[in-house]
Amino acid sequence: MTRSGATAVARTVADGYDGRARFARADADAVSRPRLLRGLLDTAGHVAEIPCGAGHFLADYAVAGVETTLIDGNGTMLAAAIEHATELGLPADRTEAQYVQDLGDLPDVDLVVMPNAALNQLACQTPPVELLTVIRRALRCGVELLAQVICTHPDGRLDTTGFYDPARQHGGWFADRYLDPTRAGGAVLRRRRQHHADGAGRVRVEFDYLDSDGISLHTSGAELRVFSAEELAAALTTAGFRHIRFLPGHGGLSEILAQVSSGDHR
Repeated sequence: MTRSGATAVARTVADGYDGRARFARADADAVSRPRLLRGLLDTAGHVAEIPCGAGHFLADYAVAGVETTLIDGNGTMLAAAIEHATELGLPADRTEAQYVQDLGDLPDVDLVVMPNAALNQLACQTPPVELLTVIRRALRCGVELLAQVICTHPDGRLDTTGFYDPARQHGGWFADRYLDPTRAGGAVLRRRRQHHADGAGRVRVEFDYLDSDGISLHTSGAELRVFSAEELAAALTTAGFRHIRFLPGHGGLSEILAQVSSGDHR
């Protein structure tokens, strides 16, 4: 798939996120910071978050004083991310928003963060090698890519996340999280229904956001492709990354860190 082909898929998926954007701030606030992020921000000058949603680690970027590029496929999500960045004190002249559909070269970026199993979700629409190649072509040699991912492990364990827990019930609704209604579009409770991995290694999760009267304000869903560390490393290598490091999740998301190679993949 070409870059234009991959971004066309991203555009189709992003169109479904308008209704969910009002709840995205509460969802993002619950995402655990990657364990590798702090050390990477010590040396980064410009970070890009792809896809950003409402902005996952903006507080960390503000403390680090880095220039920030927020990249997403949905305009309403980007607006929420910019508002969130402003609230946290990220300078407007050092914060930029960009559509993933129009992703071009990112010559000044030296760290890319893919949060909260976004790679797993995007890989349900675009093969991982093609998706990672599109991102790699936007970057210069030496840029680091840090992704939070759901992985299977040699002992059969599957990562647990804030939105999917393999040990919880499947097929029925249960109370997932209580929410601050000021950050969740008036919702006070998120319900969740999760479904076991299918034959293609995909898990499916549904969400239902309820107000204080128990009335549903919005429902949405997500499908995620589950990887092994070996599959991810192979995809990254083929896409033009090197120095791949895998940090297994222990009660949370796994992390994978890779660096853009010196080869010309444009």
